[in-house]
Amino acid sequence: TEKNTHTHTAMTIVKGNRKGRKRDRELRRLVVICGSTICFTAFFFFYTRHGNGNDSDTTTPRKTSQVSSSRHMLFGSSFVAAAAEVEINMDGRHVMGVNRLKGATTEQKRKLDKSNPILQKLNTKKDAFLSDGKEPKEEDDDIIKEKLPTDDADPIGDDASLGTDDDFIGDDFFIPIDAKPTLKYGAAWKKEKTTQLVRMAITHGFRHVDTACQPKHYNEAAVGEGWKLAASDLGLVREDIWLQTKYTSVSGQDPNNIPYNPHAALSEQVRQSVAKSLSNLQTTYIDSLVMHGMENSWDKTLEVYRTMEEFVDDGTVRQIGISNCYQLDALKYLYENARIKPKVVQNRFYRDANYDIKIRQFCQERGIEYQSFWTLTAPGNREAWYSNANVAHYAASKKLSTANIFYAFVLQLGISPLDGSTNEDHIEEDVLLMKRIRNGEQILDVEEMRSIATSLGFSLEDFAPHLTFQR
Repeated sequence: TEKNTHTHTAMTIVKGNRKGRKRDRELRRLVVICGSTICFTAFFFFYTRHGNGNDSDTTTPRKTSQVSSSRHMLFGSSFVAAAAEVEINMDGRHVMGVNRLKGATTEQKRKLDKSNPILQKLNTKKDAFLSDGKEPKEEDDDIIKEKLPTDDADPIGDDASLGTDDDFIGDDFFIPIDAKPTLKYGAAWKKEKTTQLVRMAITHGFRHVDTACQPKHYNEAAVGEGWKLAASDLGLVREDIWLQTKYTSVSGQDPNNIPYNPHAALSEQVRQSVAKSLSNLQTTYIDSLVMHGMENSWDKTLEVYRTMEEFVDDGTVRQIGISNCYQLDALKYLYENARIKPKVVQNRFYRDANYDIKIRQFCQERGIEYQSFWTLTAPGNREAWYSNANVAHYAASKKLSTANIFYAFVLQLGISPLDGSTNEDHIEEDVLLMKRIRNGEQILDVEEMRSIATSLGFSLEDFAPHLTFQR
């Protein structure tokens, strides 16, 4: 009863915070407008006093510093005004205007986008990032800013509404620990913001968090701080949170920041890594321990895996699995030689790997949870939900974002996506999606599923041969 009281109180505060964010945005805009007015007034005063040709001392030329100062004031006021007119979301979904231009038509959105040099510059930089051949990051949802539409398809829908809190959310909804498939919060690439983002995600209803003992790309200790703070806020205990981390081999670490002794025996490296994870995450056990990738030989791979099995034996780890395994034969060999069978396969979900059709079927048949990353932003995936007219129509009719439609598609295939959003509104939308699914709603019917599968280059039957579909 005490726990439920804490939870209700905390979630009431959260809901109040949601309702207050609109007022906060309006206040920020007011501050920006006032700031712009002050800058312009200061510029006008300076200009009329020193540089318009009608000064009292007409024989004194305008000094370079005065000209520069005036130009800086003018630039400052222009930049601040431009900042008031654009909101940039960083989790791979939208680059929109004020309040994401709800209710605006597609043409109105495009006019604002084309007239804004900041957006044009961002799109140019983003295009360069996408074409530079770099290895994709595990949570590119947070890094890549999606392209604006180039055809008649509106990624949101001209009249789409994402619904309201009162439509879909209660004060106490959260994603159950035993939910499969489900969205899991991905903590990669969050750096110094990791604590606040993990805390935010759990506060809004996430209960599954994925990280790694790999300082190069994860701040595992900050994940520990984040879940502990959220638990304190909501009156939760350790058993209410599901934590997944990874052992990463020396080859995947920053050579200047390896969290274990790289000269130790391989099995000892694994033990030191797990000990570090337990300390970082402030816990006595780990719900899921994943090998971040296979070693360069089967002997080494099996040595790592068998050391991980020992942690399941003594109760330190609840389950184990493998990541970045794209060869079905390799997965089969590991499975056949494992004393404790893998419960997780976590892979990049993208076209170049044929969306792991055969691996996903193997996992489905053996009760292995298939987790996906790079779900929204992989080439091919982006086009399937962001600039797809059918998906825009589904989003408008179901009161969801187009990103949520793609998440629903993946979830209905039996996949658990890593969700790396850094945007609070998107985090809320994603939890609302999970609530609707948990309440028994089938977001997409078979024909809608088939349409999205076709946009990815497969028939629905080929894309998910492990499932049975009826018209």
